[in-house]
Amino acid sequence: MNRLKSTTAILLISFVSLSCASYNAYQRAKTAEETKDWDAAVLGYEQALQISPTNREYQMALDRAKRESSRVHFEKGKTLRNAALEAKGNDQLRLAQLAATELQLTVRLDATNQYAAVELAKAVGLINDIQRATQESVSVDEIKKRAQSAITKAQPPQLNPASNEPISLTFSRDTPVKDIYRALGNAFGINVLFDQAVKDDRITIELRDVTAQQALERVMQAANHFYKVLDERTIIVVPDNPQARRDYEDLVIRTFYLSNGDAEQVTNVVRTMIEARNVFPLKALNAITIRDTADKVRIAEKIIEANDKARAEVVVAVELVQLDLNKIRDLGLAIAGFPAADGSLGASTRATITQAGADGARATFTGGSLQDLARVLGSVNDIKNNLSLTMPTATYSMLKTVGNSELLANPELRISEGEKATLHIGQRIPVPVTTVAGYSPGTTSNGQNQLVTPYTSFQYQDVGIKVAMEPRVHHNREVTLKLTVEVSNTGTPVDFGGQRQPTFATRTIESTIRLKDGETNFLAGLIQTNKIESNSKTPILGDLPFIGRLFTNSHNEESRTDLVLTMTPHIIRIPDITEEDLAPMWVGTGNNLTFRGVSPRIESQIGADPFVPGRSEQQFNPNNQRLADGEPGNYIQEPGNSDNGDNGDVVAQPAPTQGTAPNDPFRTPSTPPPANPNNPPPTPESRNELALPSTTPAASLASASTSSPTSSSSPVARAATVLATADDSGSLRVAPRIAAQPSTIALSPGETKVWNVIAMDVDGLTAPEIVLRYNPRAMDVTDVSLGSAIAVDPARPPIVSVDHNAGQIRVTSSDGKGLHFVGGGDVLAIRVHGGNPGETFLVLSNPEFRDGNGSTIVAAVAGGRARVQ
Repeated sequence: MNRLKSTTAILLISFVSLSCASYNAYQRAKTAEETKDWDAAVLGYEQALQISPTNREYQMALDRAKRESSRVHFEKGKTLRNAALEAKGNDQLRLAQLAATELQLTVRLDATNQYAAVELAKAVGLINDIQRATQESVSVDEIKKRAQSAITKAQPPQLNPASNEPISLTFSRDTPVKDIYRALGNAFGINVLFDQAVKDDRITIELRDVTAQQALERVMQAANHFYKVLDERTIIVVPDNPQARRDYEDLVIRTFYLSNGDAEQVTNVVRTMIEARNVFPLKALNAITIRDTADKVRIAEKIIEANDKARAEVVVAVELVQLDLNKIRDLGLAIAGFPAADGSLGASTRATITQAGADGARATFTGGSLQDLARVLGSVNDIKNNLSLTMPTATYSMLKTVGNSELLANPELRISEGEKATLHIGQRIPVPVTTVAGYSPGTTSNGQNQLVTPYTSFQYQDVGIKVAMEPRVHHNREVTLKLTVEVSNTGTPVDFGGQRQPTFATRTIESTIRLKDGETNFLAGLIQTNKIESNSKTPILGDLPFIGRLFTNSHNEESRTDLVLTMTPHIIRIPDITEEDLAPMWVGTGNNLTFRGVSPRIESQIGADPFVPGRSEQQFNPNNQRLADGEPGNYIQEPGNSDNGDNGDVVAQPAPTQGTAPNDPFRTPSTPPPANPNNPPPTPESRNELALPSTTPAASLASASTSSPTSSSSPVARAATVLATADDSGSLRVAPRIAAQPSTIALSPGETKVWNVIAMDVDGLTAPEIVLRYNPRAMDVTDVSLGSAIAVDPARPPIVSVDHNAGQIRVTSSDGKGLHFVGGGDVLAIRVHGGNPGETFLVLSNPEFRDGNGSTIVAAVAGGRARVQ
C-alpha cells in the first residue's frame, strides 16, 4: 500500500513538474514575442511543444513565431546582399556569407517562402562568383575543349578555321565574288564550295582587322549570299532566297515543358513573334512542340524562358474586429393578446359561444383579429346565457438589457498574382422561394378543375463580412490590391404573399489600393446605428393625463455595429527575372531571322548587340577613327588623327593582288602606337568622379573605377564604389551611404506620407548635424522621428528642429559631441504633407562623417524628389 502511494506521488510530482516546465517555457516565449524577439520566441515555443506535443495552442503560437522570425531574417538577408553587391574585396565575401546565412534561416523557418529561396540562390551564386574570381583563370584553350566536349553528335557542325587572327583584305577593283571567297578560304584554311545557282558577280570591298567569321559574313551580305557549314573546315555558298533557304536550312524539332506559364498563351506569343507555323501546345503536359530552323528554335527558347516564370504570391494578413452594442428597455403595462397596431388579438384571448337549440352547437374563437371575432359571432343564430370569454393577462414590465459582443478574426490568405481570394465570416440565412407549377386552363376528363401546386425551395444568402481581394505584385516590391468589402446583416422581416420574408442590410466598399511589402492598410468607420422606439397603451385608460403612463408600455431598442479591418501584404514569391531576360535580343531582319545578330549563316553565333549599354564610338575606336556607315567595327581613319606617321598623315599600305589572299594573312598584329600626347586620357577630376587621395592604398582602386564603363553613372552610384580609408593606411572600409528612401515619391495636395532617410555602413561614425532642405510651398513637414541608426541617450536625446517657413530640417546633438551612429538602417522618418502642385527636392547636405580618430570619411549622399499633383 505504501509502495502504491509512493508511486502515485512520484507520478503526480512528475506530471506537475512537466506541466510547470511547459507552462514556464510558454510564458517565456510569450514575453519574447511581446518584445519582438522572435528567435527567442521560436525556441521557447519549441521547448514547450516538446514537453506537450499535443497542445494545439503551443503549435499555433510556434507557427506564428516562425513566420514573424522568417520575415525579420529575410529583411536582414536582403539588406546584407545589397550591401555585398556594393562592397569590394573581403568585405564583399563576408557580407555575402552573412546574407546567405540569414536567408538560409528564413527558408528553414518558412519553407513556403519561395521569394526567400530565390534570394538565397542569388546569394550563394554571388559567393561562388567571388570565390571563383579569386582562383586562377582557366585558359582559353581549356574553355574551348570543354565547350567542344559538350557538343553532342546530334548538333550541326561548327565552323573551325585554321586561324582566327584578324586580317585586312582590300579588293579595290570589281573582283569576281568567287575569287574573294577563294581568297578568304586560302587565308583561313577553309574549303569553299559553291551552289550551281551562285553567279560570279563582281564587287568591290575592303575589310580591315576582321576574323574569318566576320569576313565571310561581310562578303555574303554584300553579295546577297549565305553559307552552310558542312564540316569544321568546309562551307557551301548559296544564293540568299526563300527557296534556297528551304533547300539548305536544317529543321529542328524540340519540345519545351513549361513549369509556370500556360501552354496556349505562350504558344500564341511564340507564333506571333517568329511567325512560326509548326507550333503545337499540349495541354496534358503543359508543353510546346515546335518544328522550325535552328535559329528560330533558339529564339523561341529564349522567348519561352522569359515567359515561363512563376507568378508572384502574396500572403495577406487580415485582422478583423467587429464590436456590437445592443440596448433594450421595456417599461410599462403590457397586456398579453391585446390588439396590436395591426388589430390582431393574441392567442390568450379565447371565447366559446353555444348556439340555442337542442343540438347545442358551439362556435369557438381563439386569437385573431376583431373582425374574425365579429364573423364568428354573426354565424351564431341564437346565443344562450352560457357565453364564456377568457380575457388576456396583464403584465407590468420593467426590463433593461445591455449586450456587448466582439468578433475577432486574424486569418492569413495566400494568393497568387491575378487570382481572387474570398473571405466570409458570418452565417448563411435560408430565404424561401415559392414557385407555382400548374397546367393550362381547362378541366380534366371527369369535369374537375386542374390543380395548381406551389413548390417552396430555399436559397441561402450570405450574411456577415465578406472580403474579396485580387493582388498584383510590382517590380518595386509594392502590391496593388483590388479590394471589395461587404458588410451585411438581417433587417426587419416583411409580409409578402402571406409569408414573412427576411430582408438584408448591406454596405459595400470597392477600392484599389497600392501598398508596400509589409505596409498595413487600416479600414475603419464602418459604423451602423439602429434605433427602434414603440409605445402601446390601453384604450381610454392610456390616454388619461398623468395616470395614462401606468397603462402604457414603451419599448426602446438601440443597436450599434463598429467594424475595423486591417490588411498587411507580405510578398513571398516574385518572378525570377534575370538580367538576361531584360536584355534585348537581336534577331536579324524580317526576311532573315537569326539568333543574336544579322548573319547570313544558317545558325548564327554572333554576340553583337547594338543595344549594349556603354558601346560608343570612343570605345570602339580609341584612336579617334570614324566608323564607316553601315559597317560597325570597321574604321575609316581621318587625316591628322593617325599615329602611324610622324606628321599625322595617313600612311598607305600596299594592297594585295586582286582576287588573291594577302601575302601574310596570319601576321602578328603590330605594337599599338603610343598615346597621343595632345589627347591625354581623362583624369578622375575631369570626369567629375569621386576619388581618394593618391597617398592612400585605395587610390588605385578609385582610379580603376573611374576608367570603367560605368563611369557615366550618377555620382551617388559612383560614390557607392569608393573605398574610404581609416587612420591606418593599410586598412580599408566600405564608404558610408546616406540617402532618401524612396528617391522619388508622389503626393496629392493634402496627402500625408512618411519619407525615410536611411544610412548604411555608418557603425561607429559621428556627424555634427544632419540638415535637409525642401520647398515649403510644395511640401510641408509635420513630424520627424529618429530611426534606429542614431544612438539616443534618454537623458540627452538629439534635438530635431523644423523651420516651416524656410523649408529646413536640422538634427543636432544636445551634448555638443555630435550624432553617434550605430549599424545601419533608418536615420529619420519624415512625415510630409502635400501642398501646392509642383515638384520639390529633398536636399541632404553632407553630414561630414568622422571616425573614432576624428578623420573625415568620404560618404555617398543622395536626396530625393517629391512630385505634388
